[in-house]
Amino acid sequence: AALLLALAAGGLPLRTLVRQARKTPSPNSGWPMAAMALSLNVRLAKPGVYALNGAARSPGPLDTRRAARQGDKVVLMLVPLVAGLQLLVAMALMGWART
Repeated sequence: AALLLALAAGGLPLRTLVRQARKTPSPNSGWPMAAMALSLNVRLAKPGVYALNGAARSPGPLDTRRAARQGDKVVLMLVPLVAGLQLLVAMALMGWART
């Protein structure tokens, strides 16, 4: 999801994304949170735990709408990927059933 979010945002510097994602204690949730913070150019923080994109401004009400649009783009990118995967699995299972 973080990679698709980075693509939906028009590309994010991979090294920066990796560095920011590692700031959270979670090995999984840091990636999409860091990608969103960077794509919106906002600071996302949990006081005393982490600050993603720390030099950026705090998010405001309009950033919620921008974040939702970014999420919509990711979902639209996922639909053909998931459909393609389902088709490949179905074709493999049909071929396997015939043998």
